[in-house]
Amino acid sequence: MYVYNFIEVIILININGRTSILQKLFIGIIIGLKSKQRPKQKNKKKQTKRIKHTVEFPPLDQQLLTFDQFQELYVSNDIPTEKLRLLYQTYERKWENKQKELFFDQHKDEPWIQDKYNPVNRREFQEERNQLAQNRFNEFLKQYNMGSFNNINLTLTEMQLMDLFELNDHFYNDDPDVPFWEFQLKESIDITKAPFFGTDPNQNSVFLKNVPLPLSRADVVKALSQMAGYVSLTLSEPNKLQNYTRIGWVSFDGEEYCNRCVNDESITIKGHSLQFQKQQEKRKFIRVFKSVEYNKLLKDLQQQRELIKVLDKEKGISGNPLIEGPLKDRDDPTFNRQLDIQTLYLRRIHNYCYWSGAEFSDYRLLVSKVGYHFFRLDQKKKCNLEWQDIIQALCNRRREESSDELPLNELIDNEIIQMGLKQIKTRQKDAYPCIFCEKQFQGGTFLIKHISLKHEKQYWEHQQSLKQQVIDQQMANNHKIERISKATIQRQIFLKGVIEETQLQENKVQLPINFAPRVQQRQYKDLDSIAQDKTQPAIMFQMRETKVNYNDI
Repeated sequence: MYVYNFIEVIILININGRTSILQKLFIGIIIGLKSKQRPKQKNKKKQTKRIKHTVEFPPLDQQLLTFDQFQELYVSNDIPTEKLRLLYQTYERKWENKQKELFFDQHKDEPWIQDKYNPVNRREFQEERNQLAQNRFNEFLKQYNMGSFNNINLTLTEMQLMDLFELNDHFYNDDPDVPFWEFQLKESIDITKAPFFGTDPNQNSVFLKNVPLPLSRADVVKALSQMAGYVSLTLSEPNKLQNYTRIGWVSFDGEEYCNRCVNDESITIKGHSLQFQKQQEKRKFIRVFKSVEYNKLLKDLQQQRELIKVLDKEKGISGNPLIEGPLKDRDDPTFNRQLDIQTLYLRRIHNYCYWSGAEFSDYRLLVSKVGYHFFRLDQKKKCNLEWQDIIQALCNRRREESSDELPLNELIDNEIIQMGLKQIKTRQKDAYPCIFCEKQFQGGTFLIKHISLKHEKQYWEHQQSLKQQVIDQQMANNHKIERISKATIQRQIFLKGVIEETQLQENKVQLPINFAPRVQQRQYKDLDSIAQDKTQPAIMFQMRETKVNYNDI
């Protein structure tokens, strides 16, 4: 510092005289050194450090703690109450998932769990449903070719609704954010006849009371198929609120077979007695879509046709006249008829309610959840929620997914392919190496064909050794998919430019649950309880409470 001042004095002495080049150099050096010494003044505000609270949750395999108990564990951590509540919600979710995993591991060898998650059982059930869909298609095609649906009409005025149906006050809602009304069907109205052509699952069916857990679905179907006129079985999942009991419904080809079954009263399967009862008549309800935008109906017609193509292919259905020929123009007088027939086809053949955006594994389940029919109101009512856009997005999502269960041999082949990809590191790019020799192939299909021909013995041995491993792995995967779908599937149906994720998180928008691939229908809470529970996704189309509880395991 003293050196700098001394040099300054020398420069100032000669400041009035001629300044030499050396003096100018000294001046530059001094200015540079002084500028480095001056502390820089920062105008930025001090940033507050975010305190991260990392806690270790209590054991998840023990009893769930209350919030007060949870709070006592972390008193010394000085965590704010709001942050602690969020941590407790995370703890609750982790605990619930852990309990489901423990329950699954404890009961995975029981028949009803095997029916639900075993890929072999699921494949058999899918083939059974495909065959039933083909039978329904053949019957529908006969009626269509005969012109039976020419006078179909699923678009009604308010006056017609009041004449045909009784308003259900419990479900009536004129809120502009609720896109439907619900009505009770008058006893004098037959929903199965023209111009509605609905289907009543209670006709030609009997009630099956208390199906024991030790009996698998295959056991029950095998015994029922010996009865004259048997068509299908609808079996509920165990109700954990009633000691995991199951109930079911048996459909027959006519009323006479139902009466014969009820007169026999019971049937014995593996030492267990199943009791039959006459199906009780219940009040039927329908729903009315009150916010139809006519300029979007043409797109609805196109979406329905594309969806029918996908579902027909999954069920092995071909030769469908509904997907042939040009689409009707909006001004065509037969446009509404084509739209109604396609809507009816999706419900009756594929158990898909287009105006709900929901698919069910069984028609009886569809009726119990979304009604015996879904009509459109001829007069547009105000609805803030762009429901037709949501429906079309759900339809697109279903078209892009596949609900096919792969056969067990294909699952084992996939595991063998993965073994080769993991074990053999020295392989060409995009090549599939053989685990038994040094050959590599361009595709998994060629690899499996090579192994089955050139390494037949080793291939058979690997199939036998991997069989149970693949089944256990696939069961765990299916169980995991079903567990996480309730929380994640909501986020898979957002519409670009229509609904934002922030709106959903703030509970400003409520959407229906559309079912993930290979996930069966489950029973959900009502809207009020879901709205109070911030951790659960909101559901616009309320899943109605019935005697059958489809609970999460």
